Amino acid sequence: MPESSKRKLFDQPQEVINRWFRIKVIKITRPYIEGIARRYLRIKLKVSERQRKKALQSTFNTIVRESIKAQKREFHSTKEIFNISLFFLLAERDIQALKVDALTHPDKWQRNLSLRVMLLVMHEWDMSKVAPANKMNNIYENAGISQELRQEMAIALRTMNKAQNKARKLLSHIRHSTIAHRDADALYQYKTISSLDAMQTLKILASFYEAVDLFNKALPKLMLEASQPMSLIQQYGKEA
Repeated sequence: MPESSKRKLFDQPQEVINRWFRIKVIKITRPYIEGIARRYLRIKLKVSERQRKKALQSTFNTIVRESIKAQKREFHSTKEIFNISLFFLLAERDIQALKVDALTHPDKWQRNLSLRVMLLVMHEWDMSKVAPANKMNNIYENAGISQELRQEMAIALRTMNKAQNKARKLLSHIRHSTIAHRDADALYQYKTISSLDAMQTLKILASFYEAVDLFNKALPKLMLEASQPMSLIQQYGKEA
């Protein structure tokens, strides 16, 4: 700092001087503090997510095996339910694989890329592709699914679709210009990538994931009801 600037600073009231030094210290130490916090969070998340990852992988492997078996059988509603489950779990495993890096990877570009790929997965995670209302109604009828569970599934799917539509509106420009269809204006693309607000994006993703949890709770109940002996007898040979 030039001598004249120092004199001007030290001519100020003590509170102004103290505030200046606090700001200066924060600017200098923030990168180190953030780096330490990120390393700590990375270790903590890896430990806390280990059990969830293990459970998710076990469920995923089971659904893959059962989906393959279902293709050879005449229980069409069950076959469709396994297809819906696998569609759901494929996206969930992708998100699981990216989550820790999106939050805590030491390299900023890697964090940013993981976050953008998560946006792409979320954008394409459209349950209406595999579970449109007319198909779900056929599944329910053919498998003799209870009215209570039909209602729970309808609420879960509706909530998930609403949350996804909201997230799409807020984040579609980032998805379109930086990961799905890269913008021809490279400088604009770079600016969009660099200005991505990680915390705000994660908040939107978290809101979407709250809706996903509703579906995650309802789906196993649907699988269980559809696998009961009476349900299997009722749906045998009927197209879903």
